[in-house]
Amino acid sequence: MKVVYLHGMGSSGQSATARRLDRSLPASYEVIAPDIPVQPELAMTALRKLADTLDPDDVVVGTSMGGMYAQLFKGWRRLLINPSFHTSVHLKENIGKRMPFHTARRDGAVDFEVTPKLIKKYESLEAKQFDPKFGIFGKRKDSPELVTAFFGTRDTVVNCKEEYLQHFSVYHDFDGEHRVDPDTIINLVVPEILKIS
Repeated sequence: MKVVYLHGMGSSGQSATARRLDRSLPASYEVIAPDIPVQPELAMTALRKLADTLDPDDVVVGTSMGGMYAQLFKGWRRLLINPSFHTSVHLKENIGKRMPFHTARRDGAVDFEVTPKLIKKYESLEAKQFDPKFGIFGKRKDSPELVTAFFGTRDTVVNCKEEYLQHFSVYHDFDGEHRVDPDTIINLVVPEILKIS
């Protein structure tokens, strides 16, 4: 059984969340945690290639921006944690700046530049993210019941719960902030993965 973990903006597949998830799941689960390219078109290409290696019963987990990408995996069971469906809004706050990556990336990149072009690319992706004809398609027919979300009640960075509920219905509130802490991984995320897999 594979579990794909998709990180948030400014992070990497080597984040503490990815490592904790890998350590906390039984050995029969293989955690795949790629570095998502900053450019959305490159991210979609890389994630489509990754999807070609997945079985229909595998699980896709995403936090923040990774939650937006995770929900695009149509036909797989998805778990979204504090999903950010509008990364462009947060990028606009930093236009013209170089933003650091919080964890090491496999390509050695340490930062990225927030440009108007990058923001427009995210806006384009965000505008079609809930279109049933757009996404990364698996072999199984997609259904809203394949998606579960967790929303931190103290998340002051992103709140996409109302938008989520326009498209999906299964969710849980938890006592937490935007960044996922170890207790949330161990006590909520891992049990949910075990339940849906």
